[in-house]
Amino acid sequence: MRPQRRVLVSVGAVMVLAAGCASTGSTSAPTAAVRAVTPAPVSSAAHAPAAPAPTATRAPTLTVTPLAAKLPTTVSRLVALPAGDRLLLLGGLDAGTSTTATILSVSPGTGAVHAVGHLAQATHDAGGAVLQGRAVVIGGGVSASTSAVQAVALSGGTASVSGHLPQARSDDAVVGDGTTAYVVGGYTGSTALPEILATTDGASFHVVGHLALTVRYPAVVADGTMLWVFGGEHQGTVTDAIQRVDLSTGTTTVAGHLPTPLAHAAATTLDGTILLMGGTNGRARQGTVYRFDPATVTATPAGELPAPASDMAVAVLADGAYVVGGEIADVGGKITSLDTIVRLQLSR
Repeated sequence: MRPQRRVLVSVGAVMVLAAGCASTGSTSAPTAAVRAVTPAPVSSAAHAPAAPAPTATRAPTLTVTPLAAKLPTTVSRLVALPAGDRLLLLGGLDAGTSTTATILSVSPGTGAVHAVGHLAQATHDAGGAVLQGRAVVIGGGVSASTSAVQAVALSGGTASVSGHLPQARSDDAVVGDGTTAYVVGGYTGSTALPEILATTDGASFHVVGHLALTVRYPAVVADGTMLWVFGGEHQGTVTDAIQRVDLSTGTTTVAGHLPTPLAHAAATTLDGTILLMGGTNGRARQGTVYRFDPATVTATPAGELPAPASDMAVAVLADGAYVVGGEIADVGGKITSLDTIVRLQLSR
């Protein structure tokens, strides 16, 4: 968390999967693992017909489309949630300087953007999910991490504090599966938190597991009974670790490694495909969109964002995933936030 002056503005607010302070550390590139493959046994039966060759499944093609519609102000480190055919954007870092409490409604179809409410507390570096038909913003902070959980109708209005985390937590990632939201990673302002929390109402939380590697600013998706935790910062250094959390047992393992260390990235599931995008490797922003295969625990480049960026928010609507806002850096390292909306679509 970097100190921010608390300001309520009339526009601006959003989600991601979690964001936070600029990353400073880096790690060396991982060594590729080589796997031995044992040939299948050959039948000795005479005149046995050859088995038909397996039909290859063609990976879906990713289309990345910057929309003409822009946000009223540049914003990063926000929460974005689906609200019917609209995006609901909550909080965030407005113009890279001020934490906002504004709630925006964005219609990608028409390009209309409206301020529809405000949070009870301005916040950035928070996570969010839709629970029981409400938008829930979990944790985050301004100059210090907060334990507050805020809830508001998907149509907007004034948010209320619906509950509190067991500890203050910012720089976390939150992912929902439709009924439950999972809170992963982050820190209190001084201590990294290994506990993975679950909530169904945004008011009460319980521990469902522990990270194998404590991280801030990870990207997270839910896949059945598994959570996949991508990268993040561990003790100030960006990691390439892919952590697999088995929700049925609470067991977490480092199951694989990303092609590069990555933090401040975003992840989502679109049409059954897990996508990981943007972020920083500790030295530079990244623009690659990866397709992640849980069966092989591998991330393969599938496309590129319009510009290398970190700390964006992503939410899925019926016609695609929408990447909102974020941060870019010039060659001198000056950070600028974005007012852009980018649509990701898959086709076969």
